[in-house]
Amino acid sequence: MTTADVGLALGETTAWGKGYGTETANLLLDEVFRQLNLHRAEWWTYAENNVSVQLAKKLGFKEEARLRDAVFFDNRYHDLVVLGLLRQEFESIRTAPETSRDKTVSYLQSP
Repeated sequence: MTTADVGLALGETTAWGKGYGTETANLLLDEVFRQLNLHRAEWWTYAENNVSVQLAKKLGFKEEARLRDAVFFDNRYHDLVVLGLLRQEFESIRTAPETSRDKTVSYLQSP
């Protein structure tokens, strides 16, 4: 295995917009690339889920495909967007100088 499918869902709307998704996704990517030593991560989401697409892109994922009408859900068809991140891209983002990285990422701490 050289690829991991990653993604997340925050069901509680009160948790949205607080950085939990970014933190969790960063922890997942550390696991994929640093612990499991995989070559690639993939992120699949509905095309209309702009928050998910933007989060993936913020983390360094690149849009690679759009699968038209790929999923039937909620009584209609939805396009899927497939995004990918390679280990060397992940490493170059993580080793970039602190001033060029997004400062919102901090690992979860107890209250």
